Amino acid sequence: MGDGPLTEIMMDKVADLTQLTARNDGAFPMLEVIHIIDGRTGVRGHGGPMPTYGDIFTAEASATDGMSGDYSAVLAARGRILSVAMYLESLQQ
Repeated sequence: MGDGPLTEIMMDKVADLTQLTARNDGAFPMLEVIHIIDGRTGVRGHGGPMPTYGDIFTAEASATDGMSGDYSAVLAARGRILSVAMYLESLQQ
């Protein structure tokens, strides 16, 4: 909801992610959420409050799962990103 215990130490205002559907005329913006989490929009990748997880998840899959240089790491990252997006969809009020 953007009002957790760490918000007071954050520089940027934390978004209420439970209201994405309400702010989008009752439809959860799944593709937009996926692109923001992944970093493909270019909007948040440079200095925004939302970290981009596409590269983080891909690097993590490469390092921990031995998928380096393999498209499997990208697929694993996309699966994780989809899981985060679906979780956010489940939080909508």
